[in-house]
Amino acid sequence: MPTPFKFDEVGIWSELKLEIVEKYGSAYTAAFANQRGLKKYYVDAFSGAGVHISKRSGGPIDGSPARALKTTPPFDSFFFIDMDAQKTAHLKKLCAGRGNVHIETGDASKYLTQTLLPTIKYSEFKRALCLFDPYGLHLEWRAMEMAGQSRAIDMFLNFPVMDMNRNAIWRNPSVVPKEGIDRMNSFWGDESWREAAYAEHPQGNLFGAPDIVKQGNDAIVGAFRERLRKVAGFEFVPEPLPMKNSTNAVVYYLFFASQKPVAQKIIGDIFKKYR
Repeated sequence: MPTPFKFDEVGIWSELKLEIVEKYGSAYTAAFANQRGLKKYYVDAFSGAGVHISKRSGGPIDGSPARALKTTPPFDSFFFIDMDAQKTAHLKKLCAGRGNVHIETGDASKYLTQTLLPTIKYSEFKRALCLFDPYGLHLEWRAMEMAGQSRAIDMFLNFPVMDMNRNAIWRNPSVVPKEGIDRMNSFWGDESWREAAYAEHPQGNLFGAPDIVKQGNDAIVGAFRERLRKVAGFEFVPEPLPMKNSTNAVVYYLFFASQKPVAQKIIGDIFKKYR
């Protein structure tokens, strides 16, 4: 028997993220309101079912797809992607009757890189706000790179530093399982994350050999921020927002990336309220 469907329970950090994306979405569509002929897309990878259960209140709250659908001025089209067929089935019920909604059940990275992102072209007056919110290291770098190089996309990204520390960036790099290394390489795009994650101890060990020291989150986050700018090609990547749980531990960092100075100003004002 299939297990009964349950909505995801989300913590306060997820509720804050939803508020931030919702606020930016309204500002985003408003900024394009008078540009005739321009198409505005909303892309939600790892979209979920459209409804969550708040751990704080115990009640249901709108997920990012449901909030995007209510954005005023509206987006022209919506693309929701999730691997879980039960979640996309529920999402289809929420979106019933809307011809401008496209729902994909499957691998988000594959759909983004092979099907969707190649169609969002700056020269064809298409623009998109993308929310890349993986549950862990489940997004390929190529999707982020294509978003940046398109010049047509503003991107929110869940940078899953807790998953990185649990599965790939260990104090002793020689014992990390191959699966963890492969997932990290896929998310980062190559192995250059090692340069940010580890440093040689200046004094070495007792025998004079170099001693490898695991770096803190700040070094890894800073290196990835530079990568979004220099490799993916986003012009503006403000300092990301650390999203913390009830014990004040950082669960992930919320990145924002764009090509537009006005976008940097808008998100700067929003982030300031949540820092």
